Amino acid sequence: MNTAFKRILAGPVVAAAVACGSGAAQAEPLKIAAVSGYFSQGFGISIVNGLERAKKDLGVELKIVDTGNRALDYEEQFNNLAKGGQYDLIFVMGWELVDALQKSNKTYPDQRFIFIDGVLDSPTMTYIDFVEEEGSFLAGALAGMLTQEKVEGFDSSSEVGFLGGRDIPVIRNFMSGMEQGVAKVASDVTVNGVFAGTFDDPAKGSELAMTLYGQGVDIIYQAAGPTGEGVLQAAKAARKYAIGVDIDQCGTAPGAILASMLKRADVAVYELIKGEAEGNKIKPGAVAFGVKAGGVELKICDEVKDKVPAEIVAKLEELRQGVADGSVAVKLNQ
Repeated sequence: MNTAFKRILAGPVVAAAVACGSGAAQAEPLKIAAVSGYFSQGFGISIVNGLERAKKDLGVELKIVDTGNRALDYEEQFNNLAKGGQYDLIFVMGWELVDALQKSNKTYPDQRFIFIDGVLDSPTMTYIDFVEEEGSFLAGALAGMLTQEKVEGFDSSSEVGFLGGRDIPVIRNFMSGMEQGVAKVASDVTVNGVFAGTFDDPAKGSELAMTLYGQGVDIIYQAAGPTGEGVLQAAKAARKYAIGVDIDQCGTAPGAILASMLKRADVAVYELIKGEAEGNKIKPGAVAFGVKAGGVELKICDEVKDKVPAEIVAKLEELRQGVADGSVAVKLNQ
């Protein structure tokens, strides 16, 4: 990949890439296309839910394109959508699509593309940028409190675990957020972080997780895509705990999943389309969805919530409110 990830806006506001003020309502139904190879799984399902809600509530015309694994014709697929100029917005998710997307963006500069879950180096596109470090801060705070406070059912330890997919800046943001959350509530607890080097190897995720559990770690937060599914299964096998990511993963291994750090793509996609339909034209640049905007949140799993003391739940809510109002600062990994 020849494009660098960078965050050009980090905060819980969404106004930066949307025109200020309200214009006239959209006269004709918006025509929306969405392109990815992941719409049938995980985070992609959340995106589709937001798109379908916009179709139902706002009357937009929607075309969903599943790229599959046809890497050789990604650019052709983008060009086919853009060349006629019939789509007001084209949403794109998937880092493997970036090179082809940027080429099509140069070929059709008037087509408005929206890249989901990251910021590229093109100044002409719009980016939905989830502030993952804020949600990860809450995940770290929960893990830290349960480890330090000697809660019944949780082993006391000087470490909690983090398992990332590839060692890239966006995954470092997850780990940095977790480290800040742990440090906020448990000064004697550290984060033991490892990277699998891949997002597509559940067996490796399970192996690395079992190693961490064997070293005395009781809770592992994973940000590793399908590799992370191995972490969730390892938690069940080891009778330990894991924290899921992106979507609600509580049902993957009930009782072994402590919580899920949700990235609400459905909320982000719907809110941008709603603004566009109401006449607030989306502009190029990053639109950050953090805790305040409802773009990221931490859900404690129903199966284990009775094990989490009320005072820890209350402290977690206090921290969430602090992140939302800015009184608790979560820094972007540098």
